[in-house]
Amino acid sequence: MSQATRVSTRSAPHATRTARGIRVILAAAGLVLASAALAYPLTLTTRLTPVVDTQAKRPPRTAAPAQPTVSRMNAAVTTVSRTRPHQAGYVHYFVITGPDGEAETQVGVELPGDRIAWSFPETGVSIAPFITAGQVTANGKSYDVEHLYGIRPFQNGDAMARLRRDLDVRVATWLDAKTPFCDEENPSSRSCLSCLGFVLRVLYPGVSGGLPVLPADFRSVRKDLYTTEDLLMYLAGVRIDVPRQARLKRIDAIKGPEPMREELVRIATEVVVDGANTSVAQSGVPRPALAKPRSTGRSMAASSKRGVARRGS
Repeated sequence: MSQATRVSTRSAPHATRTARGIRVILAAAGLVLASAALAYPLTLTTRLTPVVDTQAKRPPRTAAPAQPTVSRMNAAVTTVSRTRPHQAGYVHYFVITGPDGEAETQVGVELPGDRIAWSFPETGVSIAPFITAGQVTANGKSYDVEHLYGIRPFQNGDAMARLRRDLDVRVATWLDAKTPFCDEENPSSRSCLSCLGFVLRVLYPGVSGGLPVLPADFRSVRKDLYTTEDLLMYLAGVRIDVPRQARLKRIDAIKGPEPMREELVRIATEVVVDGANTSVAQSGVPRPALAKPRSTGRSMAASSKRGVARRGS
C-alpha cells in the first residue's frame, strides 16, 4: 500500500469526525436561530400591540333617573259626583240640616247598589239609599240632605281592593250591634259612633274592632279631637304640618269639585303652624255653614289619656 493510500486511510476518520462536529455545530446554531426566530416575533408583537383599555370603549355609565316619591302630597285625587258601579268604598261628603236649622257635615261610605253606609243622627249606624238632594226622616225628625262630592280613600290599588273585599264585614260589625249615633253635645255612656267615627273604623279598622288604627301621617287640626275636616285634608293630600303656602300650592294642583277646593282653602288658611303644633286661627268671623264639621264625638276624642292607635301609611 502506498503512502498516499495510507494517509488517505488515516484521514477518513478524522474527516468524518470533523463533519460530524460541523453538523453538530450547525444544528446547534440552527436551534439557536430557530429559538431566536420564535422569540423575536413574540417579543415584537408584545411590544408593538397597543394595550386596549376595554373600560375606555364602554359607554359611560349614567345614574338611573330618580323615581319621584309618590306620597299623598303629590298623588292624584279621584273625586266623583255620585255613586257608580265599581266605586264601593268611596267616602262621600254631605251637608245635613236638622230641625234646629243648623247645617253640619255628614260623611258615609259608598256600598254597591247605589247605597250609603253611615252613622246618621237618631238612627245610628245604618244603610240607606244614596241621596243627592232631599229629605231623610229619622225617628220622626226630618233632615235636609245635600250631597257634595265623593273621594276615593286609597290611591293604592291593593289597599282599595282590600277595602272592597272586607267592606261588608267592616260595616256589619257596627250595623249588627245597632251602634247608636254619637252627639258630642249630648254625651252618652253607651258605645256610640259619630259619622266620622264610623267611617274611620271602616277605612282603618282596629285589630279587635275597637279604635281605628290611623295612618302614621294622619293629623288633626285640633288638639284632642278629630273632625271631618281632618279626614278631608288627609284624603286630599293636604298636610296641616307644613307652611301655608305649601298647603295652598297642593290645593291648587288638585283637580276636583269647586266646593271641595273652597273648603280645603278655607281650612288650609285657618290652620296656623307653630313648630310641631297646629291650631285654628280665631278670626272672629262666623264660619260658613258648610264648613262646620260634625265633630267626632266622645267615641273618637283623642286625649292624652285615650289615644288613637296609628300605623304606617
